[in-house]
Amino acid sequence: MLQEEVRLNSSFASRRGFWLFPLLVVGAGLLATALAAELTAGVPYREVLLGLHFSFLFYGLFTGGLAFFGSDFLERIFGHYALVTSLPETQPLSYRRVMGIYFCKELLFYALFTFAPLTLGALLGTSWSFIVPGRMLRLMASLLPSFCAGLAGAFLVASLYRRSLYAAVAGGGTLLLVLGALLASDGLPQLAWYLDGSPPLPLGWGLALLPALAAALLVGEFHEQALPPVQGYREQYRETLASSEWSRRWAVPAVVAKERLDLQRSRTGIKMVFSFAVPLMMLVFVNWFLDRGLPLEVEFNTIFWGVMVGFFGTMLYSWLNTMDDSSFYATLPLQVPDLVRARLVLFGTVTWWIPALFMGLIALLSRELRLLPLAIFVMAAVGLYIVSYTAWITGLRTNSSLYDATIFARFFLVSVPPMVLLAILSMALEQALPVVMVALSFTCLVLLLATQLFYGRIEHRWAGEEFD
Repeated sequence: MLQEEVRLNSSFASRRGFWLFPLLVVGAGLLATALAAELTAGVPYREVLLGLHFSFLFYGLFTGGLAFFGSDFLERIFGHYALVTSLPETQPLSYRRVMGIYFCKELLFYALFTFAPLTLGALLGTSWSFIVPGRMLRLMASLLPSFCAGLAGAFLVASLYRRSLYAAVAGGGTLLLVLGALLASDGLPQLAWYLDGSPPLPLGWGLALLPALAAALLVGEFHEQALPPVQGYREQYRETLASSEWSRRWAVPAVVAKERLDLQRSRTGIKMVFSFAVPLMMLVFVNWFLDRGLPLEVEFNTIFWGVMVGFFGTMLYSWLNTMDDSSFYATLPLQVPDLVRARLVLFGTVTWWIPALFMGLIALLSRELRLLPLAIFVMAAVGLYIVSYTAWITGLRTNSSLYDATIFARFFLVSVPPMVLLAILSMALEQALPVVMVALSFTCLVLLLATQLFYGRIEHRWAGEEFD
């Protein structure tokens, strides 16, 4: 399974870029450790540790969601290959056993691919930090069970999802209640082990692996992917095609209509909502942590959340690229840019309700409905900017291409600076409303102009590429 993981990712991205990715993680660990004193100034020591542990827990939830909820799409896209997870269908192996090993593979892969380089970078950073190497190793040893707990939680929800959506929602709600109880009591055994050695670290590992054990027992002996219904889609295509004629200026209407029906047929919308909910939970936690840990009151208004929700729009585009196998397009008089543009149109016109729904909920909970129109405008500008650039540099292979260190570095440099600027402007909204409104509008206008530039360069970038 580890060999298959490396083979799949390195075949999508360049092998050089894939193996350079851990170097980025080493650099991140080095910088974080070297700047630890400045980053944590004024924050209570225990709050910093708690924030680190829950950050790694959410990281585990995120990576686990991609791994386990994306397995259906892997079966659909690579069904003509023999994936290791498909062995129970042809070999005398139980599905529980294979999925249990698959969980161990995910834990081992991320431990080697991210934790080991992060630990190496952190140890190198101790030369410029107040943290001694021995204490840093102990900290990293305590963080790994927190990541494992998030990964196991995602495994459990995915196993319940294979049974029914209601079981997944109930399981996810139970995990949230447990997480809230841990937040209220600071009851992480691995954190207590790091601080004073009691209770022992194996207890933290045992609690972290408990959801994975439950997931392996609940996943069942065999999972046969349900075939999508066919009846009605052929007749519906003509109607969808007629309603897609307006997109002729930006894409091929026939491709837009086909991709729109595929989105409905594959029921990808549910997974899109989940992919949005997890990072937003992370952001809510960051907001809670800052309010709790910093002596100054930090208020994130609806405009700030608009920036964040717009950034996570790239997840929607990545889901659109995992709906189905696109290799059959090679038999049609179409090119890769035609499909990329069609999916960008789909992102901007069909999946818009997912981020808009979250923005409405955030504005309602924050009691800032007056800021909702401006927040949606900011969200749309950031989302179109980020997604158009993502489509330009990754094409149809968004998830795997971002493992390429060079592509990821370019994505970081293009996406982060404007987001930081907009976030700063959003937090200064109450101090200088007219000036900030002008600055926000001007920045969003620049982003929309850059969006048009990226969109226009898709043809030149992907015209010579093959669908398979």
